[in-house]
Amino acid sequence: MRPASSRGTFQRGFTMVELVVVIILIGIIGSIAVGRFMERSTFDTVAWTEQVRSTLRYAQKVAIAQNQQVYVHLNAGRIAVCLSPDAACADPASRVRAPGGANSGTGPTRAACGADDWMCEAGPDGGAMGIPGDGGAAIGGVAFNGLGQAAMIGNVKGRLEIKGDGIAQLVGIDPETGYVD
Repeated sequence: MRPASSRGTFQRGFTMVELVVVIILIGIIGSIAVGRFMERSTFDTVAWTEQVRSTLRYAQKVAIAQNQQVYVHLNAGRIAVCLSPDAACADPASRVRAPGGANSGTGPTRAACGADDWMCEAGPDGGAMGIPGDGGAAIGGVAFNGLGQAAMIGNVKGRLEIKGDGIAQLVGIDPETGYVD
């Protein structure tokens, strides 16, 4: 039988080996996870898709609340909401204000929208919005009436495709109900 002191040393030594192995495994898993989370482009594409959906829904709500036509103008890198059929929304009086009083205010949004006090957002770098299966065609827009119904403008046929980092997300707009999915 071993003396009690040597048995305790053996158990402590074995525990230290386990601890070192666990620390090494956590380090390996952590290095893989950090590399995965530092790549933002996939997350940016998904976030841009959700921004497009919420902007379309907001425009529909404004049209119903004000009982007037509200236009959502779309191009490859921008979505803008105004009360005018002018795709540039050049008249500041026709621009629909953002729900919180300001858009995101990011550099790309300021460059694409000119001001930060209206509902206009730019897409992320490397992302693009278009018509499914029609690469490079001008997009157009959507006009919501006072009942919330959607009329498609230009090439929009009720579907938008948002691409970035090798993924593609679809946004659907039902003309009869104006439902955005």
